[in-house]
Amino acid sequence: MIIKCPECGHQVSDLAETCPSCGIAIAGKILKCPHCGGTMLAAQHVCPNCLNTVRQSTNQQSAPSTAPVQQQEQPEPAGNNEQEPQKKNTRHGWLATLIIALVIALGVSFVGYYFYQHTQAQNEQYAYENAMQSSEPAVLQNFLDIYTAAPQAHRDSVMAHMEQLKLIDMEWQNAVRSQSKSALLKYMQLHPESVHVTEAKLLVDSLDWIQAANQNTLESYKTYMETHNDGLHYDDAKLNYDKLNDRVVTPLEEQMISSLFNTYFNSLAKDDEPGLLSTLNTVIRTFFNRQDVTKADVIQYMKKLHEAEDISSMNFLLNNDWKIDKIENIDTGEMEYSVTFSVDQRIDRSDPNQERLATYKVSAKVTPEGKIVDINMKKVVKQ
Repeated sequence: MIIKCPECGHQVSDLAETCPSCGIAIAGKILKCPHCGGTMLAAQHVCPNCLNTVRQSTNQQSAPSTAPVQQQEQPEPAGNNEQEPQKKNTRHGWLATLIIALVIALGVSFVGYYFYQHTQAQNEQYAYENAMQSSEPAVLQNFLDIYTAAPQAHRDSVMAHMEQLKLIDMEWQNAVRSQSKSALLKYMQLHPESVHVTEAKLLVDSLDWIQAANQNTLESYKTYMETHNDGLHYDDAKLNYDKLNDRVVTPLEEQMISSLFNTYFNSLAKDDEPGLLSTLNTVIRTFFNRQDVTKADVIQYMKKLHEAEDISSMNFLLNNDWKIDKIENIDTGEMEYSVTFSVDQRIDRSDPNQERLATYKVSAKVTPEGKIVDINMKKVVKQ
């Protein structure tokens, strides 16, 4: 009889020693399932076709047979007494499988839920720590909006932190409105981690710069640069400092100015033409409020001082009340010296009715080369 090989499914004679396809033993090694009629190995206890348990006699399991498969089949059990336990066993097997599957499903669900809850708790803890370390109210409000089911202790702490930030913000607003450097410095000292610290530093920088610019002195600019070496106005302060510093008259320059005017007035007193000319610039802009004066005009002025016949001698005494500044010549861009001082004139003469003593207020300008380019004199005391 031709049957299907229970191992590989190929057709084979039930009298063949082995399956020509897979090599499994056939003759005397197979039987028909009493439940579904399918072919199965005699050594199997469960039919691979219907999964029912097949009871076999000892002789069938141990002794090989060369009889056809039909001769080895066991007769169907008579009555319902033997089939009932098999059906019960089958139902019990499916029920056990179902219960095991449900237990596994519940276990997987429980484990998944546990890990989900654990992950949520970790996320909430991280968000809480981040909120408590933040000085941004928006970060704290975001925590409250997202983690509505967070532990009440966490929510209370975050809300308390928000209230504290509101108080700090109010202090900041008051400091800004005051426009007080001391108030801004106090705020930075009390709240070094505040988001407004950078803004406060900029405001202090601006206030110090305004003060320095209003004073417009070397000391004020120097103080600003030392206090704000990375300030927004550092370059402006340095530029103004250098400009003012360029206008500072050094002791050497003061000595040069003093020597220049001593020579000028001594030359006038002695009627010394070469000495007088050595003090004058090539072009004299003003002389006794006259413009475009030549050196010859100055020499003529000196001659008039000595033309009176009763004058025996004359001298000028500089009072050393110097005021010397450096100013920029708009036309040339060079720095000139602006000089003011007073000088006393003493005249020895025979006529008692003529002037003997006089004090003059002198204003002059001197070139960088040390030559008088402007000079005017105004008599302030007459005796």
